[in-house]
Amino acid sequence: MAIGNITFEQEPVNTTSKVPVITNWTPLIGYMVYQDDIEDLFYFKLILEVRLDDASGTLLAKIKQRRNGYSSDITNNRARAFFDLRDIVNSQLVDTVFDQNDTGVPFRTIHKIGANTTTKPFSVNGDNTTDGTQIQTIYVKAYQQYSEGTNEIPTEETSPTVNDTLHYLQASLPLMTPRSTDSDYIQSNAFNVYNASGSTDLFLSDIEQSVGGYNIYGYVNYVRSADYHTVAFLNDESNFSSHIDKIRIIYYTSAGASINSTDINNVSGNGGEAPTDGSLTDAERLIYFGCGTANLEAQTVSGASNAKPSNNSNWAYYTIQGMDGSSNAMTSLYYFINQDGSCKGFKVRRLAWRNSVGGYDYFNFKMKSTQTINVQRNNYSSMLGTFNKSKWRYNNTQRGKTTRQTTATLSETLNTGWMTEQDANLLEKLILSTDAYIVENADTDFTQAVMIKDSTFVKKTVANDKMIKYTMSIEYANPVNTNS
Repeated sequence: MAIGNITFEQEPVNTTSKVPVITNWTPLIGYMVYQDDIEDLFYFKLILEVRLDDASGTLLAKIKQRRNGYSSDITNNRARAFFDLRDIVNSQLVDTVFDQNDTGVPFRTIHKIGANTTTKPFSVNGDNTTDGTQIQTIYVKAYQQYSEGTNEIPTEETSPTVNDTLHYLQASLPLMTPRSTDSDYIQSNAFNVYNASGSTDLFLSDIEQSVGGYNIYGYVNYVRSADYHTVAFLNDESNFSSHIDKIRIIYYTSAGASINSTDINNVSGNGGEAPTDGSLTDAERLIYFGCGTANLEAQTVSGASNAKPSNNSNWAYYTIQGMDGSSNAMTSLYYFINQDGSCKGFKVRRLAWRNSVGGYDYFNFKMKSTQTINVQRNNYSSMLGTFNKSKWRYNNTQRGKTTRQTTATLSETLNTGWMTEQDANLLEKLILSTDAYIVENADTDFTQAVMIKDSTFVKKTVANDKMIKYTMSIEYANPVNTNS
């Protein structure tokens, strides 16, 4: 009697694809574990251990399964079972909400990197409060449990065994995006457009190419003179082929003439980390850069004074682009067009949200916004009068109904101006996001978490609707303070 060999017949992604495992792309993500000989073994189960980082890391799960019933396996005394890791891994991944350059409390928002600590316009990813990260290294080990007789208690046997280590990111692609043509792997290299390894690659943003102001075609964002904005990018040449050594910022006039060009290096001294560092942590495998007008104006990186909008008179727009150390383009150009405020004097509300690929996207709602406070009262009733004196009496100020407590929530209805179909697609991702914020700007005093109240989104197109604009409702995530 001898146990056979154990292997992974199917894995999440081929490491040669140079992409992280994307946890929310496919309905399941994990491993098909296969044992090729279980003849004369009883009560057989396959086991998968899931750990953080490596073989000695924190145990997240230990899953046991019987074989899946594949008829050929039953006929030939073999066993296989699929182990889904999606929810296990997602429970370990966090959003980057705070600037990771902060070590004190309270932590300051990620949207203001470069303004929080002016010498650090980059930030690694993670959560200061839990030490979690957006990208997580996951180690798995497969082995088996069985007994050699019907009257024996089954025991776990770690010989033979097989293991694997991959990096996971909470991100998604459309469900029907072509998966791997190799059945040994679930996901393909479709995410490698976000590798930051060539001039057509992308930052972690859902922005689509469109025609913007000044007849610019490309990845267009709009910023006012004091708006915060970030871009995120993968940062690991060895595992992801990602190679952004610096961000290049170029300012232009309305005629398209360049004013100034400045490079800001992605190094630890600036809050980031070189992608070629041989000992990168998961926190360093995804980096944020503060590229809004307010971020760039506040930063004080040595040699980067021309990155400040105020040092580029009459600028109409600027571009950012990831570059390697030899100034080869590692991403597409991203345009930031100088946007006026509301022509009717409305307050401009800037929303940020975690997008589908792991970074943040931003949008200015320039038209009329209306705030509503919804108050809920916890009331009780009592009998009017005083009963514990020599005679019953009551005062005119006494009440029969009393409010024990009030709870107030603030909601706001936001309106866009006319927009492109590509901007409408971006707002669709806002509706789907689980993490949204109203961001500090000239009309908003503080960055606050908000909830998107809309539960439906009617897709509009130029062909159907000619001109496109949207109304969106948000609710502030924290209640209004009341004196109760």
